[in-house]
Amino acid sequence: MGIKVAEQNEKVSKGKVGGGNSLFTYIDSKEYGAIINENNVPRIFGRGGIFICLKGEGYVIINEHKYQLSPGTLCIAFPGTIIQGFKQGEGFESYTLRIATDFLRDLDIPAASSIHLLMRENPCMVLKQEQLDGILDICRMMQQKDARENHPFREQINAQMLRMLCLELAGVYAQHIPVKREPCSRQDMTFRRFLSLLATDITTSREVQYYADKLDITPKYLTIITRQISGRSAASWITHSVILNAKALLSTTQLSVQQVSARLNFPNPSFFGQYFLRHTGMTPKEFRRSKL
Repeated sequence: MGIKVAEQNEKVSKGKVGGGNSLFTYIDSKEYGAIINENNVPRIFGRGGIFICLKGEGYVIINEHKYQLSPGTLCIAFPGTIIQGFKQGEGFESYTLRIATDFLRDLDIPAASSIHLLMRENPCMVLKQEQLDGILDICRMMQQKDARENHPFREQINAQMLRMLCLELAGVYAQHIPVKREPCSRQDMTFRRFLSLLATDITTSREVQYYADKLDITPKYLTIITRQISGRSAASWITHSVILNAKALLSTTQLSVQQVSARLNFPNPSFFGQYFLRHTGMTPKEFRRSKL
């Protein structure tokens, strides 16, 4: 078994708008087995969402990092997030909402790119009670309003309420970092679109030129933007994403190195092995043995 796109297995019934495009969907905890990995099979999330632990304890492994779950813990997943493990203890209760996280990327607020990047790098955070109440109040209101299927402006209301939720989430993160008060720039928007492309196209191409073409800019300009905003080059972001996916496949599946190489669109296993060794200091087989 290889990495699965979790979205394909979701059983959902709410939040459908715009001819089947889902802005948000409440997910019952009974469906976790089909969505969040419980058998050491990594899942790539095709869409984003939020997960809040309400009672009990557990843990989740996101992009190779293990996070303990306790009451009030918020987890944010973006498209391309890899869930490698999930464990819930006795009496565990949670709230999960699949949302269109592009809303987070496109928010027209100061320092939106910085907050977006902070969320990606710190997907889990323990909320204060007032923050938890504020987020849950909006989520429950979203469900109530969305249930009015015959409302003539249901789609528009859904979009505005999702925007309100995303602003609430951005506010939680903004309170924990110094926010630079300046208008959103074109560079900010380009950087966020680059991250989204990495989530969906990383097995298609590892070339900066490919992503620059998608963004209608030059490779040099893309690198300048990524360095200015994140301190890392575009090539570094691409490599990080490739290696993250490779490690997930090697450590938690029975796929052969040849199959992993093919899954990640390398021309042959030898090239993949050299690439992996160059960026990790280990061959794929050595890395796999280290995880046994």
